[in-house]
This record gives sequence, structure tokens and C-alpha cells, in this order.
Amino acid sequence: MVFANLQGVPKIASFVQRMAIVVSLFFFLTAFPIQTSANTFSDKDSPQQTHQQNRKKSACNGCNSFSTCSSTKKSEETTDAEEDEFFDFENGDSENAVEEDEFLPFEDGDSASEFEEFEEFEEFEDSAVVDDAGSEKSGISPALKWVLAILAFTILAGVLVRYPKTRKLRVFFLLASIVILGFYRGACPCPIMSFQNLVLAIGGVEVQWQSLVWFLALIPITYIFGKVWCGWICHLGALQEFLFMGKFEILKGRRSQDILRYVRAGVLVVLIAQILITKTNIFVHYDPFKVAFNLFSANLLGYILLGVLLVSSLFINRPFCRTVCPIGIMLGWVSLIPGASVIGVKKDACAGCKQCAGACKIHAITRHNRVSQLVNQDCIGCGECLDACGQKGLGFHTVGKEFPNVVNLGKCNTKD
Repeated sequence: MVFANLQGVPKIASFVQRMAIVVSLFFFLTAFPIQTSANTFSDKDSPQQTHQQNRKKSACNGCNSFSTCSSTKKSEETTDAEEDEFFDFENGDSENAVEEDEFLPFEDGDSASEFEEFEEFEEFEDSAVVDDAGSEKSGISPALKWVLAILAFTILAGVLVRYPKTRKLRVFFLLASIVILGFYRGACPCPIMSFQNLVLAIGGVEVQWQSLVWFLALIPITYIFGKVWCGWICHLGALQEFLFMGKFEILKGRRSQDILRYVRAGVLVVLIAQILITKTNIFVHYDPFKVAFNLFSANLLGYILLGVLLVSSLFINRPFCRTVCPIGIMLGWVSLIPGASVIGVKKDACAGCKQCAGACKIHAITRHNRVSQLVNQDCIGCGECLDACGQKGLGFHTVGKEFPNVVNLGKCNTKD
């Protein structure tokens, strides 16, 4: 695999700098399209402003999908009805106008409230562009542009994690993720919603194909570069990681990791069954991350789950990732495929010093009977163990007979 081990490239600092500039330009050009039409500004509030105002109302669940927000639609319909009423009043026909406006929602078939669970990806439906002449032409939706930019940064992280100097940039990636994907974008859409839409599509529910790109694209990216999405880009994991204090830590032994692995698998089965049976996305209404980043919840359970998340994150590193997250467990399964990018140790390069086990905060490396064991399925590709290895024996390799998914890193000469 060409991309599995990228070490030895000359002038890496210059290369990374140029790549970062190019990707950054692509990100801003695609994520912040500039409108130059003369009709850009109007007396009415923009959909974004109306959506921000509706966030304060109980009808909004903080999905950040202002383009087709059901509450925004209702506000716009009310405004249009008022304008029509006064317009016709001047012509002496206000009563008929009011009667007609009362039946507009029924004529249009207002089904937005019936399918509120799909609001996260309704931005993808706005994939058509209308030019000045009024003709419609196909285009990429703004939400998909965001997804493509995020995937580009995930690939960039997969390159940076392979070099000691550029691994130091990880903290800036996580901070940017919290600010941009979290507070600015409102924590949605995200790969979890993309996966849930995939399950809905398998169950026969019609969904926008663009909403599936995020999750499906992460599979080949993880195969080539490792699970760097989780360790470098994910805003959900970043929030938990910055909350973790590191003291009085629990659930860090090997047996705990085995149990948590089964818990994640069980939660995944229940989630898939719930979606296929009910044909709905229930999790979106109680997502604690949306509550955290939007500072609002339409129900009490959302606040309760947020409290559980915040408290548990103080004593467990990434508790949601290690117990519930469906994306983490499925991307971990990618490391089981032959040829996938995993962390391995060179032959006779391990001194058994247990430095890597101490550096692994996610506990993908654990110690038992004076032996450190690395389980790549649990690894998030953060690169901390690579920096901690004094022998420089750890690195990215392709999974196979020489570099298996589970690695025993040698015995320690001192007592644990």
C-alpha cells in the first residue's frame, strides 16, 4: 500500500505547508460562497436569521439546517400571508385573500413536521441552482461542499500524523473542529446522521444520496490513512478529550476495553434495529452534542444526557466514543481488512518499556502480565504512541501476517 508508510519524503515541512494552504483555500471557497446578485439583500430576514430566532423557541431542535427548517417555513408563510392580506385590502378584497391564505398550508401539503427527523440533511435537497434567466441547473449543495472540505482535511490529517513535527498540529485541528463543526455549524450534520440515513435508505426510506457521502467516504479514507477522523477531526471526540482531566480515571484496563467493545456492538445492533423498525431517526431529538454546541434542547432528556456526557468525560477519556458511537466501531472494523493502514512495530524494535501504553489515552494499548497489547480496532490514529516510543519502532504499516491487527509489544523488564 503506497499511502500506508509515507516516511522518507524530503522537504516534508514545505510540502505540508503548501498542502495546508491549498486545502484551506478550497475549504473557504467552497464553504463560504459569495453572492454578487443585486437582489442579495432584502427587507426580510434571511433564512439564517429566521432560523437563529427560531432556535429560542421550543419548535427548533438546533439542527442548523436553516435552508429548509420547518419553523422557518412557517414563519415565512405567516409573513407572506400578512403581506397578501394588506395588498388585497388596498384593492378592497381582503376577506377573500384571508380565506385563501388559510387554506394554503393544506394545498401545499405541509409535511415538514411529519418528517422532522430528516432535518439534518434537508440542506442536501437544495442542490439545484437557478440562474438569472430563471432556468434550473444542477449543482452541489452547500452542505455537500462542507462535507467534501471536511473529508479533504481528514486526508490531510492522515498525512500529518505520520511525521513527528506535524503531529504537533493535532491540537489545532481539534480546536478548529470544536469551533467550526461544533459551535458554528451546530454539530450537525455529522457522520452519525449520515450513517443513520444509510440505514433508512436500506430500509426503503427515500433519502438524498448526497447525505450518504460523509459516512461512505470515511471508509476508504480510513482504509488508506487509518482512523484519523476520530483522532484529529471529529468535533464530538474533541469536546470529550478537552474535558478529560486525567485524574481518577476509570475503565482503563484490558478487561474494560473488551467489555466496552461488546457494549458498542450491542448499541449498534439496537440502533440499526430501531431505525429499520420505526423508519425514523429518534437519536436526533436527544443528541447531547447538539445540546452542548447549540446551548439549547427542546426536551428535558437532552439536558440530562448532556449532563451525563459532561460528568463522565471528566473521568473517562472519550466516553461516548468508547461506549456508544456507531462510527468509531465501524471504522475500527476497517482495520481488520487485509491491506488496511494500522500501527505496527518493527521486528525486534520493542524494548518493552511500556511508554506507549502510558501515552495511549484511549487505551487501545493496555498492559497485562507485563505485556503491552495494541488493538488497532480501538486506535483513533492520534499518534501519541509514536512520539512516546523511544526506539522509534512504532509506525504505520499495512495489516497482514507481519503486522496484525492485534500486536503484543513485548515484555517489560521491570514490574508493572
